Amino acid sequence: MVLALVALVAAAVAAFFAWHGRPVRIDTAAGGGTARPTAGTGALPGGATWAGTASAAASASGGASQSPTPAAEVVVDVAGLVREPGVVRLPAGARVIDAIERAGGVLPGTDTTGLALARQLVDGEQILVDGKPGRAPAGPTAEAGTGGAGGGPGGGSGKAGPIHLNTATVEQLDTLPGIGPVLAERIVRYREENGPFASPDQLAEVPGVGDQRLAELLPLIAL
Repeated sequence: MVLALVALVAAAVAAFFAWHGRPVRIDTAAGGGTARPTAGTGALPGGATWAGTASAAASASGGASQSPTPAAEVVVDVAGLVREPGVVRLPAGARVIDAIERAGGVLPGTDTTGLALARQLVDGEQILVDGKPGRAPAGPTAEAGTGGAGGGPGGGSGKAGPIHLNTATVEQLDTLPGIGPVLAERIVRYREENGPFASPDQLAEVPGVGDQRLAELLPLIAL
């Protein structure tokens, strides 16, 4: 009797472990949803578990959703009429004028009005400084009075001519956009100390002018 009872208990224990050690069936949703275990974690051959497999899938999907890091610099090729043509590296957000200055600046006498100096650079592009003039802005106009004394032939309205750097006075230079009386005096002083300007681009050598302001003045000045 005792032996029969012991055998019955042993059979019940064996049946319990056999039931809980069975592989777990996976149900897949009809619409192609994610597979999931129906009960417990279950054990797979080799010691893997369903919980571990789901964790690895979640980790993989999380890594794939990370956005790429934006570039911290741009690389452009500066060619043409610059002192040091070639490939230059600049911080992201740099402008065309920055690339030209990194290449040593334009050669004397080069017209930069055809370049959009304030445009942001695009990685991999080429900046060609070919000296071709762009569309010049309208120059200042002077309208002569009508009906006043002294009117005669040639006294009508029309465009004023360019300001001549080698002969202009402080007052005349002061009429240029971005040139105040202080900067106008510097231009005259530079001309007196260094002689006549050899080209309009030489105006950039006057302290306070710079390449960007020179680009705005080139259509309005002459020698």
